[in-house]
Amino acid sequence: MRITNGRLRAGLPAVALGLLLVGCQTPPADRPLTSEVPEPPSFVTPPETCQATAVRFGLGLRISQQLLEEMRQRSGARVARTVLATEAADPAQDMTRLNVQVEPTGRVVGAYCG
Repeated sequence: MRITNGRLRAGLPAVALGLLLVGCQTPPADRPLTSEVPEPPSFVTPPETCQATAVRFGLGLRISQQLLEEMRQRSGARVARTVLATEAADPAQDMTRLNVQVEPTGRVVGAYCG
């Protein structure tokens, strides 16, 4: 807005009227709650433990990324890894992890959870 010779331009009353009308609007009415609201999405809970007995099909096979992933899925484990059969068990136990024991040649000789 510009002041000309101590007077405001003619647009000032229009702006003031607009602000006045905006302030006089009634608030929206609250909507009543209905049963038409959809249910919230449900998520599948991850398994608490893995089942190493479900991966017996893999004994004697050569380990590959596809075989390891299939063994993980069948056992219900969250993660899977290979360990040498000659290694001692890892002291950090994770009951959602599948450990697949392999020989140095890559043949699967066992599996356990932990």
